Amino acid sequence: MSELKDYTQAQLVLEKNDIYVAPAEVHGAISGLLACGLKIEAKEYLGLLSDVFNEGQNFSEELKQFFADMYKHVIEHFNESEFQFDLFLPSEDESLLDQANALVAWVSGFLLGFGLKQKDYGKLSADVKEVISDFTEITKLDTQFDDSEEDQQALHEIVEYIRVSALLCFAEMGKEPDASVTPKTLH
Repeated sequence: MSELKDYTQAQLVLEKNDIYVAPAEVHGAISGLLACGLKIEAKEYLGLLSDVFNEGQNFSEELKQFFADMYKHVIEHFNESEFQFDLFLPSEDESLLDQANALVAWVSGFLLGFGLKQKDYGKLSADVKEVISDFTEITKLDTQFDDSEEDQQALHEIVEYIRVSALLCFAEMGKEPDASVTPKTLH
């Protein structure tokens, strides 16, 4: 089972390589691409991510490996029978504001990735259409949470809804990517 870098470490890798997006957004974009149920080759997903996050410029070897690790992690967790897929967000030690902002970034990334690969909205099931509609509303979420127990619970419930909804999209969209295939790093 592949593991992701710590969220702060992931942010540092991105920033060191002049990619100024939240790790949550990158994870969301890869999750959205894969939720379409399409097997995506390294060249294709790296090209899509490059277009979106790096103005079409090639990624450094470090970033290619970082994205390959994240891609593999998402595939493994989408394919697990135990439903262990989780959103890549800051730890609960971070402020609710940081967690909520990362959550909105994750959902925005998911919608972006999903939209890059899913071209026929009319063929989606009613459940998937509802998820996409709900996710669109979540991107407008007021992230001004207090650090109260009530707000922590509300954020946790939103995270759980998003997690289950992403799994639903993946389950309904068909083909399972082969988790045993490690994406090749392009040189």
